[in-house]
Amino acid sequence: MLPAIGVAIRRENRIVFDDESLNALEITFERADDPLRTYRYIGETRDFDYVSVHGLKLSVGSPDEPSKHYMDMMLDVAQENGAVSLSDHLGFTRDSNQGTEMGHFALVPLTEPALDVVCRNVEIAMAHFAPLHFFIENIAYVCKFGGTLEEADFISRMLDRTGVGWLLDVTNVYANGTNYNYDPYEFIRRVAPHASRVQMHLAGGYFDKEVDMYLDSHSHPIPDPIWDLYKFAIEQNKGKVDCVFIERDQNFPEEAEWRAELKKMRQIAEQVEGVGSVEVSQ
Repeated sequence: MLPAIGVAIRRENRIVFDDESLNALEITFERADDPLRTYRYIGETRDFDYVSVHGLKLSVGSPDEPSKHYMDMMLDVAQENGAVSLSDHLGFTRDSNQGTEMGHFALVPLTEPALDVVCRNVEIAMAHFAPLHFFIENIAYVCKFGGTLEEADFISRMLDRTGVGWLLDVTNVYANGTNYNYDPYEFIRRVAPHASRVQMHLAGGYFDKEVDMYLDSHSHPIPDPIWDLYKFAIEQNKGKVDCVFIERDQNFPEEAEWRAELKKMRQIAEQVEGVGSVEVSQ
C-alpha cells in the first residue's frame, strides 16, 4: 500500500494544493477555530484522498480523563471536512482539565501508573472518535522525568494494550536520538511491530549550539539524515502506513521547495512500497 502524501495545512502552502504528488491534508485543530474557513482551504481546490485532524491539547498524559467538550469540537471539525482520522500527542500540556496550560508538550513519566493513565485516556478518545481512526504521536522533549520504562517500551505497550494507531514523527525520533544519545533506527525497529497502522510526520529543525540540542522547530528544509530515517521507517512499517505529512511552521519556503519535498517524499515511499496507485484504508 502506497501511503497518501500530504502537508499540514498552512496558509503558506495552499499554493501547492494542485501538486500531483499531494493527495492528503492534515488540519491542525487549534488553527481551525473557524471550520468553515478551513473547509474552503480544501473544498475550493480539489478532492483529497485522505484528511486528518491533528490536536494539540487532548493531553492524554494528564490524570483527568480527556475533555468531552474538546473531543466533541475535534470531531465536529473532522466530520465537516470529511476526515478519516484524528490524532494527538503522547504527553501532557496541563495537570488537569481545569489546570494551568503549560504551553508546550511534556513527556509523561515513563512509569507503570502513567502507562495505565495514558491507556485509559487513549481508549476513551478512541471510543469517542469511532469509527474514525485515532493516532498518538511520539513527541520531541527537552527534559525527562525519572521512570522505570524505556520510551520505546512505553509506546509499544500502549500500542499493544489499546490498538491505537502510531503517528510516527520521524523528526522527533531523530531529535531525541541526537539529544539523548540513542539510536533512532533501533527505536523505530523496536516499536514498529507493535503498530497496527501508522501515520508519519516529517519536518526540518536545526542543532542549536547554545543549548547543545537538536530542536524540532519545523523551520528548515528536511535534512538528509531525516530523509534516510524516513525511508527506514517506511521499510519497517511496510504495508501499514496510511499517510505521511510534512510540517512547516516558520521560515516558509518558496513554492519550488514545497513541491520538491513532496516529490521526494512520494518517490521514497514508491521506492519502498512499489509504484502503484494510492490506496487509502478507511
